[in-house]
Amino acid sequence: MKKSILAAGLSILIFCFTLTGQTVASSSQPTQNKDLVSEYSQQMGFGEKQVLDLSINNTLLKLFINECAFCGTFKDDKKRSDIAHKTLDWFLEKTGQQDGTVEWYNKSQQKIMVITGSSAQAEIATGPSCAITQ
Repeated sequence: MKKSILAAGLSILIFCFTLTGQTVASSSQPTQNKDLVSEYSQQMGFGEKQVLDLSINNTLLKLFINECAFCGTFKDDKKRSDIAHKTLDWFLEKTGQQDGTVEWYNKSQQKIMVITGSSAQAEIATGPSCAITQ
């Protein structure tokens, strides 16, 4: 009886420790993203709340933006192209990669723009977006 109580207590202790570790790990991830969002926004000259989130996975950068805050910018082909190229350059410098892909998503997680390639040679594609098609 004492062994089963001791085993149960040990199991509960391990379970609680594991949950605590997972909570700490998962709560630190958004902080890293907030730091990257802040760094990226400052480097690009964007205002607060324009870039909602970003994630980096090998050769892919995903940006989630408040497209209403970029409405005029994304309508202008030159400005959109400049942002795309500067963002790709920032991403490649950050990761040390020679080429990569940057994808922009709106709040609804709909892809609105993609740039793929290297700093010297990149292709831009735009998708459906109220900010781009209006």
